[in-house]
Amino acid sequence: MSQTAPQGLLFDYGGTLVEETAFDVRAGSEWLLAHSSYRPAGLTIDDVLARAKRITDEVAGRREVTCVETPWPAMTRLIYDFLGVRFALPMAELEVGFWKASVRTRAMPGVRQALERFRDWGLRLGVVSNTSFSESVIRSELGRHSLSDPLDVVVVSAEHAVRKPNPLLFDTAAARLGLSPERIWFVGDRLDTDVAGAKAAEMTAIWFNNQRTSSSVPTADFVVADWDELAERAAAALRH
Repeated sequence: MSQTAPQGLLFDYGGTLVEETAFDVRAGSEWLLAHSSYRPAGLTIDDVLARAKRITDEVAGRREVTCVETPWPAMTRLIYDFLGVRFALPMAELEVGFWKASVRTRAMPGVRQALERFRDWGLRLGVVSNTSFSESVIRSELGRHSLSDPLDVVVVSAEHAVRKPNPLLFDTAAARLGLSPERIWFVGDRLDTDVAGAKAAEMTAIWFNNQRTSSSVPTADFVVADWDELAERAAAALRH
């Protein structure tokens, strides 16, 4: 079946553009403590991790239910203000430092070449990500894999209050691209957030199913297993 030719493509971040290979909360928390301007005597990393687990369970763990985002600075203050830890560095620097100490990612195979092809074809490109981290952090991580430059916009839930599948996040990204949702293909690896949200926003919803898992719910407009297949689909649509 032929597809409407896209004028723009929006992508999920984790599991689509990049794969997260490590998230070490202890390493990030140790980095923060090492850069504190004051910490109470006797406070241990285990105290920090225990508080962080409670905040994760009671706050971050509720995000998928409410579809409301809690930014990293707010959750961090719930941890460290309670423990009496103080920082002289700006919160933005602390966020970057925590990320670099705790997160490791790798680019999905073929993604760099596909983005270059899409850009050469004159398509507008962007990212829509559910994350508590800022746009600058996500764009910086993409830049480590040479994936940032082709992207016109990076829209993160941390800076827009709501999370996928809320269509408000999708139509905001479309507006920032300067396109109507109907002329955008959205590509993501999750049916419940990426595909459902894109459909609700009236975009063409593409399931990036690189794990080749089966689903009895045919919600996506079509399915691709890798970036080469996505590029082939886009090329075919643009020819017609």
